[in-house]
Amino acid sequence: MNRLAVAVVLLVAGPARGAEADDLAAAERAFAEGAALREDSAKARPAFARAATRYDALWAAGHRAPDLALARARAHRLAGNLPRCVAALHDGLAHTRHARALQVELDDARAAVPVPLEGELADQCRTRPAHGIGSRVSPADAWVVTAALWLLACAAGARFAMTRAPVWLALAGFAVAALLALGTVWVRDARRHAAENALPLLVVTDDAVLRKGNGDAFPARLVPAVPRGAEARELARRGGWVQVQLPGGAVGWLPAACVRTCGN
Repeated sequence: MNRLAVAVVLLVAGPARGAEADDLAAAERAFAEGAALREDSAKARPAFARAATRYDALWAAGHRAPDLALARARAHRLAGNLPRCVAALHDGLAHTRHARALQVELDDARAAVPVPLEGELADQCRTRPAHGIGSRVSPADAWVVTAALWLLACAAGARFAMTRAPVWLALAGFAVAALLALGTVWVRDARRHAAENALPLLVVTDDAVLRKGNGDAFPARLVPAVPRGAEARELARRGGWVQVQLPGGAVGWLPAACVRTCGN
């Protein structure tokens, strides 16, 4: 059994165990079928789409394993649905921010979004890669480092009390300083991350013109259309339209039918 199967099956519990195990098995069979047909994309894509549907069902059932998020994303992308791929990766990173495999896959998916190479639309749709200590270190690892520094400080302090050797006092001071620095960096990163994610994250599912108002009669804010797979933050909704802010700061309106909320 692969890592994904282990991660999901271990999380499955209760009366729904059989159904969810069946979803996992069906997803893996469909994915394998698509891989076997990779020389014919027209035949392979429906198989990958079936796999993606099964993986989505497992995710909706509450299984938030990084391997499952990665499998969802790859199945959607191979099925030809880049926006759902991007959304699946953001869903995974919302629960496991430090997952490096998801970060790499997201960077690759973003590179596939058909954004012009230059111009205002290119500047406005350009996203930033993951950054900050929280995107590199898991909370569990941070606690391990914190505990190690605290024990080092206590041990060095006790040794100084017994020997009065300055080296032990210096070591205790270093450990305390490192502990305070780690805590400060972690808290600042957590606050910055929370501020950046205060607004819902959207993925554009169909090419759509960003307009200055909530209707087709309003002039375009940017040209050409915002491509499918691009990301934006939701500001407001009105009359079947969503006011969004692109990564570059441009604000405009897109049809609600052309965007999908992600990061759940």
